[in-house]
Amino acid sequence: MAENRRVRLEPHIEEYLQSHATRVLGKSPEKISGAELTTIANSLLYEHKLAYGFVEKIPLMKVFNCFANLVSNSTTISPSTPASLPKKEAENFDFDADLGDLFEEAA
Repeated sequence: MAENRRVRLEPHIEEYLQSHATRVLGKSPEKISGAELTTIANSLLYEHKLAYGFVEKIPLMKVFNCFANLVSNSTTISPSTPASLPKKEAENFDFDADLGDLFEEAA
């Protein structure tokens, strides 16, 4: 269970928490109490935890490679590839399916 403790907040952290008061609690920043600052802090920590968990699920290297391939394909001047370059393998759509599954889970 939660325990009451006094914590000193740096002014910039308090301003940051107060800036989210309207969105989280629906109150103006001037009207919130110390206990409500705790509620805002807990809410923001939970939101950041969810966002971090979502980012961990996305294979960022595959996303980066997809964008790199799109950029390299759009900047190609000649459609023919030199003989020294290896030929591309058949496209694999596993990443697209995994990404679609992530969005379905989130919905």
